[in-house]
Amino acid sequence: MAGIDARSHPGGRVDCDICIVGAGAAGIALALELNGTPQSVALVESGDTPFRHRPQMLYRGENIGMPNFSVAKSRLRRFGGSTTRWGGQCRPLDTLDFEKREWIDNSGWPLSRAELDPYYERAHRTVSLGPYRYEPSALSREGLCDLPLDPEVIETIIYQFSRRKDFAQTYGAALEASDNVTVWRNANAVEIVSSPNGNEVQTIKARTFNGRKIEFAARTYVLALGGIENARVMLASNRTERAGIGNRHDLVGRYFADHPYFTVGHFEPSGPAFDRNWCVIENYDSQGDITGGHGAFRLPEAVQKREQLNGAAAYLIRRPAHKTGPQYYAPAMRSANFLIEVLRHYDLSDGRLASHVTQAVKGAAQVTRNLAQSVSHKVVPKHVMSVRTVIETTPVRDSRVLLGPARDAFGMQRVQVDWRIREDDKRGLSHLIDSLGAAMARSGAGKLVVDDSRLENGWPASMVGGKHHIGTTRMHEDPAQGVVDPDCRVHGMRNLFIAGSSVFPTAGYANPTLTIVALAIRLADHLRSQPR
Repeated sequence: MAGIDARSHPGGRVDCDICIVGAGAAGIALALELNGTPQSVALVESGDTPFRHRPQMLYRGENIGMPNFSVAKSRLRRFGGSTTRWGGQCRPLDTLDFEKREWIDNSGWPLSRAELDPYYERAHRTVSLGPYRYEPSALSREGLCDLPLDPEVIETIIYQFSRRKDFAQTYGAALEASDNVTVWRNANAVEIVSSPNGNEVQTIKARTFNGRKIEFAARTYVLALGGIENARVMLASNRTERAGIGNRHDLVGRYFADHPYFTVGHFEPSGPAFDRNWCVIENYDSQGDITGGHGAFRLPEAVQKREQLNGAAAYLIRRPAHKTGPQYYAPAMRSANFLIEVLRHYDLSDGRLASHVTQAVKGAAQVTRNLAQSVSHKVVPKHVMSVRTVIETTPVRDSRVLLGPARDAFGMQRVQVDWRIREDDKRGLSHLIDSLGAAMARSGAGKLVVDDSRLENGWPASMVGGKHHIGTTRMHEDPAQGVVDPDCRVHGMRNLFIAGSSVFPTAGYANPTLTIVALAIRLADHLRSQPR
């Protein structure tokens, strides 16, 4: 695509009105909204348009918290960011997610769902979704979900799927033709330089692998690097203030959250009528082309309030039988799958690589049996309707992104991620599974067969991180409780803003991309309204 390859630039100072660092969902959405305005915009991306391993290796870090979490997986250092490998599943946060809930510590947003609704509607166009409607009738073609569940026990909801998921492919041409937006590729932001009093950003330093040094000087700066890297570059920019940019209250990097996902069992329908139903995801990667979305199930808001539960949702996804059940989530298979993903360059090796090799070798017989089943099921397909669940986690102050002792190719400290989840958060998951199983049985639609295998910490053995990095620069009116204000401006900084899910005060259970884009559009409106 057009733009500037920073490796071929002579280096030095680059002036612009707005500098956006990061060209994933947030950065590209923001740049699109600013396209065609009088403001000159530099969209600065570390990676290239094609995927390259060398910049990706800058994401290496260490997991020191919850098991089954990858520091690097899903973060892609390239133009388009994680949208280039994104499933496209979308849903806005629920109204309750924005409210202060006495039973969930640190909950409450400084804006309401109603305030964000106009931006969600605009985000639907950017994300290539259907109309901004989320009642089940908006998706079902022949009635509802063929599961006559009691709505006071289990509520049927819907997700939509993006029809054009890769923002690089979808919007590369528009940015290529822009008169005021310049895309900088292969420019790795390494430091935010602030004024002597620490109240404004003066430049952002970037470097290339072939030795070029560039400083972006702008009137306004926006970090759109993702939930881990936003915190990392702020913490690492500590020349003026030792704790890092925007970190006077020791909040940058704290309250890190992800969405835990679980495959808790499978659904056995009582008859063939349920086959090929819109409540079942047939192919996650192409569901947008099949139905445009899918049905799901959650606990009604009244139940959440009465029982004081965190949010949770469940949906059905047709999967090969060998990928469902305790044998697939046993330690040996988990390690084998991790090693395969490292070899396929879907993940990066970390400090636990040797232990994964040992675990896979120790369970070689089990791994062999599962691989044999995999081959068998490709010859004679055997699928089940697995039940996938996701929960909202309580914001925990000591769940955080830190700087570790290791350094990357540019001398920046690599991250350590200490993801923590409260025991109380299991209640939302347990209540959903129990209620869904009972409601399915009462409806006569079929049976929920639950897999009770557990990790050592008591969570279901199928637990994985959703690759949704949230909360490390959380939004709050009070600088002592949040890194950014309701306009996404860093407290105490005149000209530094943050885009992305790192500003979410709470995570909800819904995938974050639609909300990321809605907030980016909202931020663009704010930046357009500022005097030049």
